[in-house]
Amino acid sequence: MTTIRRVLILIGLTLAVTVAAAIPASAAFQDTYTARTTVGTGTVAAPASVTVNDYCGQTANGGYYDANGTWVTTYYYWYDATVTWPASTTARGVTGYRVMAHLNNGTSVVMAETDAVNRTVNARVDRGYLNYQPRVSVITLTSYGWTAETPRTAVLAC
Repeated sequence: MTTIRRVLILIGLTLAVTVAAAIPASAAFQDTYTARTTVGTGTVAAPASVTVNDYCGQTANGGYYDANGTWVTTYYYWYDATVTWPASTTARGVTGYRVMAHLNNGTSVVMAETDAVNRTVNARVDRGYLNYQPRVSVITLTSYGWTAETPRTAVLAC
């Protein structure tokens, strides 16, 4: 008898599961909630301006005797530049600044990187580099990876 009882219970459970699966489920939600959110647009501000104070100079660095036995002094010609800029107005996350020199052959060179406090860079280079007609810009660096760059200065020259 237990076998017949087990078979009848199995058939009954199968019917119950089949019928229950055919009935659609229903649920009703009575509570509603309206959330008000504001998403601001993130921006990074480049410094408002870039100033380059420069000076061209020469230094005697030795010499040689020419074919007539006359001493000829040789000179090293150099270019000094001091680049300054105001702080970025970005509210948070400014970690520093990158000073770039953009050359007329399409390349760019990192002149220096500073922290967020220092906003002056000094550089002395051979005056021959002015043949590349460098222009300078400053890039604001942030902790979250966003940057902003100033317009480039006029071509640097003596």
